Amino acid sequence: MSLRTSNRTAPRELQTIHPEVLDQVVGGRISPRTTLDPVLLQGIQQLSQAIVAVGQNLAASQQGSMQMVMQVMQQMMQGRRR
Repeated sequence: MSLRTSNRTAPRELQTIHPEVLDQVVGGRISPRTTLDPVLLQGIQQLSQAIVAVGQNLAASQQGSMQMVMQVMQQMMQGRRR
């Protein structure tokens, strides 16, 4: 069993800030966002448009390849009939 020694320092006392210094502070509390960041929203929209475009291109290429397969099958069937 090892004994650990703690080298913690005592907590510092709170210091008050002089009111004249506080008069120069601009801003206040940061409130949490209740809506999406507009830049993030725009990025999501662009991503969804890209996904739709990829899906459409994939569907078009699959349709084209299916048509080619059907044509080859028709040619093979016609070749057997002769």
